[in-house]
Amino acid sequence: MEQGKKKKKGGCLKTALIILLVLIIGIVLAGFIWYKTHEEDIKKLNDAAHHDTLTGQKSPDFEVTTTDGETVSMSSLLEGKEALVVVLFATWCKPCEKEFPEMDSVYQKYQDKMGMIALDIDKLDTEDDAKKYAESHGFAFPIAKGNDSLGIITTTAYPTTLVIDRNGKIGMCRIGSIPDAETFERIVTTFIGDDYQERQLAYYTFYAASSKELIPGVEFTVTSESGTQTYTTGEGGRYDLFMDKPEDMKVKVTSVPDGHSIDGTGEIQSGTGSTVIMLPVK
Repeated sequence: MEQGKKKKKGGCLKTALIILLVLIIGIVLAGFIWYKTHEEDIKKLNDAAHHDTLTGQKSPDFEVTTTDGETVSMSSLLEGKEALVVVLFATWCKPCEKEFPEMDSVYQKYQDKMGMIALDIDKLDTEDDAKKYAESHGFAFPIAKGNDSLGIITTTAYPTTLVIDRNGKIGMCRIGSIPDAETFERIVTTFIGDDYQERQLAYYTFYAASSKELIPGVEFTVTSESGTQTYTTGEGGRYDLFMDKPEDMKVKVTSVPDGHSIDGTGEIQSGTGSTVIMLPVK
């Protein structure tokens, strides 16, 4: 009898393992099928995050209602100002949550010269969600739920920051968060001042990271229309690069610190979109 019980237990365990294996295979297969089904959409989202189609275009004169119940337009927010910052966000976006206080401090410093508004354009968010978000954070700049009047002003990645100049043209389109108040102030002051002439701005953030850590001291070259320059990631494995206009640049990692290596050839294209770019290191 005892031997029979052992066989029964062993058989149950074997059956459970087979069921678990079948479940794992099913999950992996379902994931593969989902990826293949959405492969083109994923590629489009990735391409959108690296190709800027907005910089240099005329902004539509959108009209939205803020969470305070005020109806505002692009032209009214820009009236009497030298620049207007428009941040496209979602209430669940953590990078948005992190950058907004930094932006708010700069806005309060320059609000006599700049306008600013955060537009919640996420389809999962409601007007009530946007209102609760505004009430719980208490930023000086207004917040509104986006609508169809935004036209070309859209994104597939949050946050996206647009700077509209005094002439109503989009001077910068940044996909990805802005890390601190100092960087945001540098962006804003590019578009204000009596000597301002219509211009564009591209802002790329290069990051070097392995699976475990951010990597300072990674040397890389960037080849643009103006030539080739060499840069090195600083503390936090980051390097911020500002360009006069969006440009698809050739990037090549040339040197990494001990304990790390270059991934593949170390070469990538930046894409034209002002965004965060991961350097090929490991």
